[in-house]
Amino acid sequence: MHLEAVSTRANVTALKNPNWNQNLFLMLLFGLTATRAWAAVPSANSVKLVTQHGYLPDLPVLVRVEVLTPQGTRDWSLWDGEAVLSVDSGAVTLSTNRIPMRNGMGSTLVSFSGGGDLNLTATVGALHATRPLASLAGSPITTVGGTSAVDAIWSGVVRVTNDFTIPAAFTLTIQPNTLVLLDGVNSGTAGVDINVNGRIDVQGTESDPVTFTCSSTNSNVRWGQLRHSSASLATAPVSTYRWAAITRAGRAPGEGHTGQAPVVRSSAARVRFEHCSITDHGVTTPGAAGFGTPGKIGYATGSDLSFDDCLFQRARMGPEVDGTALLFTNGVIMDMRGPDDGDGMYIHAQSAGQTCALKLSVIAAGDDDGLDTLDPVVTVEDCILRDWASVVEDAKAISVFNGVTTVRRCLIVDSTVGISAKTSGSNTTVRVNIHESTITRNRTNVLAQFKSNATGPRIDYRITNSILWGVADSVASDFGETNFTIGFCNISEPWPGTGNIVSDPMFVSAANHDFRLLAFSPSIDSGNPQSTADADGSPIDQGWITFLPGPSALSHPQQMPDGSHRFDLSGYTNRQYVIEYSTNALDWLYLFTSFQTNDPSLMVDPEARNSPMRLYRARLAP
Repeated sequence: MHLEAVSTRANVTALKNPNWNQNLFLMLLFGLTATRAWAAVPSANSVKLVTQHGYLPDLPVLVRVEVLTPQGTRDWSLWDGEAVLSVDSGAVTLSTNRIPMRNGMGSTLVSFSGGGDLNLTATVGALHATRPLASLAGSPITTVGGTSAVDAIWSGVVRVTNDFTIPAAFTLTIQPNTLVLLDGVNSGTAGVDINVNGRIDVQGTESDPVTFTCSSTNSNVRWGQLRHSSASLATAPVSTYRWAAITRAGRAPGEGHTGQAPVVRSSAARVRFEHCSITDHGVTTPGAAGFGTPGKIGYATGSDLSFDDCLFQRARMGPEVDGTALLFTNGVIMDMRGPDDGDGMYIHAQSAGQTCALKLSVIAAGDDDGLDTLDPVVTVEDCILRDWASVVEDAKAISVFNGVTTVRRCLIVDSTVGISAKTSGSNTTVRVNIHESTITRNRTNVLAQFKSNATGPRIDYRITNSILWGVADSVASDFGETNFTIGFCNISEPWPGTGNIVSDPMFVSAANHDFRLLAFSPSIDSGNPQSTADADGSPIDQGWITFLPGPSALSHPQQMPDGSHRFDLSGYTNRQYVIEYSTNALDWLYLFTSFQTNDPSLMVDPEARNSPMRLYRARLAP
């Protein structure tokens, strides 16, 4: 932080606190001779590198890389990128040194040959992070299998040579920095399983995660699954996985929609996953033998699941849930490959009292639907869905079949269809609510669809405060326009409805996947005036992200004969600005809130007459 002398007007500068993006002005009452402003340079982005603490030579290791903002959130603006891996040991060779990334996240399996301790570095542009990896060659290995008659504790390197069962009323605890090796098979369904009829407590940490992987270096050999089961959901204990990597499974009996093996199978179970990666359970190269097999992420019936900060990648499909409560937050799902179906997630109807929601997540790149539904009530909020445009299937970012799906503050792009809705018959209704979302660069943005197994016309779209832009047939229906109630939206074709406009929304750079709105976009402040106002007091915008105007400026203050101070606030109109003052540049007090109707607007501080100096700052409300 520094002070900078100026004459009568200061340049606009940003404070370290992102809420403060306005000027600070110091007024010396004795002579009114100087004005001061300062700014702090914001912290840069950072790289987070997550992988197991130790490795066995030539056995693949999951390496997960994220780019974080100064606020610690994943940088979604890094639309496509690449992390480069390197080691400081000339004796070690990496099987790959490249990790493709989407929206600030990426992972890959890497094997290290040659042996010896090393430091692994991930570099993304000018950013990098380094993590030590210790060679586990020669480490003692504990062999387990069968049914445990007591609570069990695993640590170090554990090899599971045949199915392991933890019975009801017992707990399997897996301590930080444990490497669990499970024996697998080259084909078929006889890979080793862990059966949790009681409870599992995986205690990984960011610095010392737990890994479940196949004991074989042969890439085609896979273990079975993690199978959770209890007699009743009402009495089921909660199993927890924290900071765990679960890789190279799927040699188990196929189930569910795809008939493929779920890596995590839950029946009447309660399971929580925090900061976990469930990856690499299917062959992902088109045309390769076994493409899309053997495993999908999961299959749950009658269960209660939650995933926080989890990554699903490179599998037959994401989780399939039926009669199951689901909460998926701050996660990433990508690279689900194979025919019928390479879905990101497949959601059936819940049981009574259960809810299903996906929030603050990215669902990207697969061969069918990003989110496929059959009869549920599901909410999708603050998510990006992208790149569901495979030629293998009629891909959709969201495919709705019956039920109710609500989409709020989402960005849906670069897919064959953004959202498709269909219903099974004339007596069944499907409802799709879309609010404050941007759906663009899809072949069709929203579609009411007729299919051989979905012939009903009872499709009800309710769309408000959104942008549907970029194609001539932005809104399409196999039944007629009566399927859509659209209001206060920006659509790239004329459509009946109150408040609808047809006008370039002025994205910052659609070509570079920056779908924020430029200043004076017609979609700014153009949402339904009856909707809750944006946080800065302005009418709600159309689209997925609230427009944030650039910094404003305060003019040189003037002292009036009555001792009050006056200055102009120049800022974006239809916005509320909070004005604060200080007499020592350390302690700040609220002065007033001003709604900016004109640019500039006169600000008056009637309390200044008794102060030897006055420092002002302004910010957008709240």
